[in-house]
Amino acid sequence: MNSDEFNKPTSTVIGNGFTIHAARLTCSENESMRVDGTIIGDIEIEGLVSVSETGRVDGNISSGSARVAGQVFGNVECRNTIHLAATADVSGNVITSTLIVDDGAIFTGRCQTHLSETLSENYS
Repeated sequence: MNSDEFNKPTSTVIGNGFTIHAARLTCSENESMRVDGTIIGDIEIEGLVSVSETGRVDGNISSGSARVAGQVFGNVECRNTIHLAATADVSGNVITSTLIVDDGAIFTGRCQTHLSETLSENYS
């Protein structure tokens, strides 16, 4: 687990009560995003995506790492680590180099793990 990425300050926050409808949210920089509200659409970011307990994503996530404590209805693909907290509810397939699932998390889908180098090639 890349603990530096999980401890980095969040650069973008989608606040609780906000809903964003977008085909795709993208960030080419190594920034981080926390979702406390709802995003309807795909997220593509090189850094960390964190979906809090109040957060919901109806779409696919493609990122460097992800921490999910809320709901994700879509596929999650990360080059590094995906951490599903005890309150997570993920319905979709997961592709990552490292998957961490806390007791109590709900995960409905398939998981495929790879070495970081192999997965990074799939992002090109």
